Amino acid sequence: RHLLTIINEILDISRIEAGRMPLQMSKFKVTELIAEVRAELEPIILRSKLTITVDVPKDLPLLWSDRQKVKQILLNLLSNALKFTHQGGVTVSARSSPRERTVQLAVNDTGIGIAPLDQEKIFEDFRQLDNTPTRPYGGTGLGLSICRRLAQMLDGRISVQSELGKGSTFSLILPTKGRK
Repeated sequence: RHLLTIINEILDISRIEAGRMPLQMSKFKVTELIAEVRAELEPIILRSKLTITVDVPKDLPLLWSDRQKVKQILLNLLSNALKFTHQGGVTVSARSSPRERTVQLAVNDTGIGIAPLDQEKIFEDFRQLDNTPTRPYGGTGLGLSICRRLAQMLDGRISVQSELGKGSTFSLILPTKGRK
């Protein structure tokens, strides 16, 4: 399974770089997407014993984007939050900015945090902040790189705010009406 994940991540990057990653645009409810992501990660959530909070206003507009790509980004952000948070909790939130015509999806955790100098590095290909053979966290170092590329494909952006020892907030900002 791990090898298949690595191969799929490399293929994703190759398709994006070659301009061959197709977009399947549709209108969808963000609340339903978040519920689906949470359900997929439920076994990990239960093992983590963390508090998971979903904070989405009832009047959040439908999002016009590639549902599967947005789901892939959220799955990565939430699974990272679960991996790097040992106590406390994780909040998945969504906010609309009608003036900017955007929706912001955010994953906030009380995890280990990321030093300011490392906050851009984590979006580089094959980047693990701890590259030692005994590092406690697995992964290929491609997840956030793929997330950033997918966000850009969707005319959006992804960013991080973090403090060592206090946690991180990863934000995905997408236009409410993406590419046609």
